[in-house]
Amino acid sequence: MLMRVLDVVRSFFLSGTVTPDSVKMPQTNKSVSGGSVPGQVSAPDQGEPPPASVDVKAQVAAGDGVAAEDKDDTEIIKSPSDPKKYRSPHLRFQRGRWEGGSENGEDKGESEDGAEEEEEEAEDEGDSGEGSEEDEEENEEEEQDSDFDELDEENVGKKKRGSSEKQAAAALCISVGSFSDPDDLPGLAHFLEHMVFMGSEKYPAENGFDAFLKKHGGSDNASTDCERTIFQFDVQRKYFREALDRWAQFFICPLMIEDAIDREVEAVDSEYQLARPSDSHRKEMLFGSLAKPGHPMSKFCWGNAQTLKHEPREKQINTYQRLRDFWRRYYSAHYMTLAVQSKETLDTLEQWVREIFIKVPNNGEPQADFSHLLQPFDTPAFNKLYRVVPVRKVHALTISWAVPPQGKHYRVKPLHYISWLIGHEGTGSILSLLRKKCWALALFGGNSETGFDQNTTYSIFSISITLTDQGYQNFYQVVDFVFQYLKMLQTLGPQQRIYEEIQKIEANEFHYQEQTDPIEFVENICENMQLFPKEDFLTGDQLMFEYDPQTDPIEFVSNILYHAAALKEDFLTGTSS
Repeated sequence: MLMRVLDVVRSFFLSGTVTPDSVKMPQTNKSVSGGSVPGQVSAPDQGEPPPASVDVKAQVAAGDGVAAEDKDDTEIIKSPSDPKKYRSPHLRFQRGRWEGGSENGEDKGESEDGAEEEEEEAEDEGDSGEGSEEDEEENEEEEQDSDFDELDEENVGKKKRGSSEKQAAAALCISVGSFSDPDDLPGLAHFLEHMVFMGSEKYPAENGFDAFLKKHGGSDNASTDCERTIFQFDVQRKYFREALDRWAQFFICPLMIEDAIDREVEAVDSEYQLARPSDSHRKEMLFGSLAKPGHPMSKFCWGNAQTLKHEPREKQINTYQRLRDFWRRYYSAHYMTLAVQSKETLDTLEQWVREIFIKVPNNGEPQADFSHLLQPFDTPAFNKLYRVVPVRKVHALTISWAVPPQGKHYRVKPLHYISWLIGHEGTGSILSLLRKKCWALALFGGNSETGFDQNTTYSIFSISITLTDQGYQNFYQVVDFVFQYLKMLQTLGPQQRIYEEIQKIEANEFHYQEQTDPIEFVENICENMQLFPKEDFLTGDQLMFEYDPQTDPIEFVSNILYHAAALKEDFLTGTSS
């Protein structure tokens, strides 16, 4: 079965199954706050209607003799084994205006909610009966899958794909994260991510969206990174249209009731308390503390009861009003990219997205830009050896370098080239030598590509070695071996033969890649749409496009060795914290 994907709001991307395709929509609507002071962004009051929207246009790739819903956007490069097709329309907005008065009051929202619940119950009753033609088709597909399963074990994969085709999914990425937290309210971006789930003007029930998904075989999640926030959900396909409308209200007119503030602060605090014992979290906290004062990396991005409730009360900060101000400032359509995937035709998906997401307000404000805050770790505190007592019973040595941001070099991927050489396990590699000495169990080198490891201000390259007890006793020598290996790489310089070998391996993996679950796929795509041009939405984070010895491999290794010299000196002299 073919699948389609949809990318909305600043951009939207469509993908389906029975009929294939995929979509992208950059939004350019602008809304003006009525009665606001010039240069300030005012928060919408509870119950305010969304701005009026007009001038919706779509650009769909053409195809000779092919129905519009089957047309494929040839600009988007995809794997030959990818059964999906893709389309890239655009959603445009005109200036809207937030003014007092509600056209969609709570009473109306409750009545709509009740009517929809009645419809759901009717649908559920129908499900227990004969079912619709759509259900019959799905049942036939299940029977076919069962037959295939009996014939051949290989068709287990087909059955899995058939199951995923019955799920629809959507993900939305907003280009704002913890870097934009106010200095006096650390964790506000993360807190807002939680609060938008607490009901909307149209669907006021608190946590009603979670209940709706649970009832219809779905799930949802959200995460806040340094410069991006991502929301995603999946649900049974026949409930996708309604789920999409409920979910979109997070970004159209969330209630964010003041009475829910304290309850949700406790939820954020619980997340933080659960993460505290994590070794990886503790290392991230240490790492962030080494950044220059004033750099957003040094902020406390999680937020907890202390930063979101107790300290604001002491300082007489209105957390509720600041929360709404933050939503109004940053949850704007031109900051967003959306990807949706379902079995419907692309025309249907595009229509749904236009009807629903055209209501997302756009304030026209420039996006936050941190790209000028380079070299955040150019400090004496960074070039040191830190000993961290682990929670788990493990010996690990991690050497990290902060280098210039690498996003612009995605076609060359110099960090991937270096990590491949560092992570090599064959004869002559670091790991093979350490294993012979019984000093190490495993080695990893690279960049996790999370916002913590890679953003517009820096990129991190780390080498992490899991040591044996004997290796821990000799970790100075382990570090020395690593530096010797890096020195060898610098002496040899970039090797085109090796680069092309890695390039071919990555190309083969992309060519024969398996289909992922819809929710994972759309989550990845909506973020890629923030990072890469349209033609590379599917390939930008996977393929190595071109060998360029003048780009970063030499510069990167030189940068590593420059800092490694100081770090090695600290190791050998015993300077540590």
